[in-house]
Amino acid sequence: MIFLKENALRRAWSSLSITDKILPVAIILAIVLGVLLSVFVPSSRRAFDGVEVVGVSVPLAVGLIVMMIPPLCKVEWEKFHRLILQKKYLNHIVISLILNWIVCPFLMFGLAWLTLFDKPEYRIGIIMIGLARCIAMVLVWNNIAGGDANLCAILVLLNSVLQIVLYAPYQIFFCYVITGEYHKDSSNAISYSLVAKSVAFFLGVPLGFGLIIRLLASLTIGIQRFEKKVLPFISPWAFIGLIYTIIVIFIERGYSFIKDIRTALRCFVPLIVYFTITWFGTFFLLRWLLGRTAPNLEAFEDEDDEKEALLCGCEEEVANGSRTVSKGCSANYSEIITQTFTAASNNFELSLAIAISIYGSGSDQSIAATFGPLLEVPILLFLCFVAQLLKFNFEWSDINVNED
Repeated sequence: MIFLKENALRRAWSSLSITDKILPVAIILAIVLGVLLSVFVPSSRRAFDGVEVVGVSVPLAVGLIVMMIPPLCKVEWEKFHRLILQKKYLNHIVISLILNWIVCPFLMFGLAWLTLFDKPEYRIGIIMIGLARCIAMVLVWNNIAGGDANLCAILVLLNSVLQIVLYAPYQIFFCYVITGEYHKDSSNAISYSLVAKSVAFFLGVPLGFGLIIRLLASLTIGIQRFEKKVLPFISPWAFIGLIYTIIVIFIERGYSFIKDIRTALRCFVPLIVYFTITWFGTFFLLRWLLGRTAPNLEAFEDEDDEKEALLCGCEEEVANGSRTVSKGCSANYSEIITQTFTAASNNFELSLAIAISIYGSGSDQSIAATFGPLLEVPILLFLCFVAQLLKFNFEWSDINVNED
């Protein structure tokens, strides 16, 4: 068992790209650099003033768009029409829609209010993270943990489309309407049209680039060559765009951030609790809902044909003596782990871009939004290790422990 654990940890770590491995450290260094420039070079706070698009300075808007294009280039848009019609995934689609668009937003909303009840700006930034469903890093986590690639592709495609439609009304509803604050103060009210324009620009433009790039690749060099030869050169730009954006945010807000650092660090609490509850809650809930106990094989001793018809997966291995289990067969590991990481992950790029567009790059909402990638990457990487360990500590219909 110790060897299996070490092998799982080694496999998970080696599956990450260099940028994924250094992302948390790079974010911390970007925050430190931004704060130092803000405090010791006050003139830098006005460096990005000038022409704006959708309320964001052009240099910063370019960084936000560059940050989001690489993840959207990885989405397998060309498979959508084929995957969505597979009947075996219909139940999983329904489960995912409930988890991602009902349970998770309300959970983050509750945790944000519980921990930041007296800090509305930071609270809104945290709530916005919970509203943005993951369409990028979940592909990484799913691959490391050994999830179902086709199911993951379906859920990513659905969440990509739904975010275009739902993010704007969700932001208004969860941040203002549900609390009775919408239009309470007309001078500071955030309009639906402003949020919709921000979403349309900062999700629509990168989405369009992602679709065009994959389409051109499909028509010219082919998808396989694109993913092997071209995508490795595109992917690092998401990292570069994110770090650049974080530096700009803390240049503009770093001085105030230092003065109010205790409040800012309170944002860690709802995010850590959210990732933990969502991941373990989804994992064990779906294992219980989708699992089943192996039938009593002794009841069919004289009916070999009927008994054989009931056997599948690990049940067959139990019947022929090649596998021993104590609690019977359970659910499908690869499908459950895909659902788990899809629910627990968030599109921190989108939430950060919209927070900057609506409230400004120097706002408390934007500061709170930067904590999404800072915490999500190391926490979910750790949960990838946990997934590999649980893979060997439970019985699964699609996993033969003796083969690993």
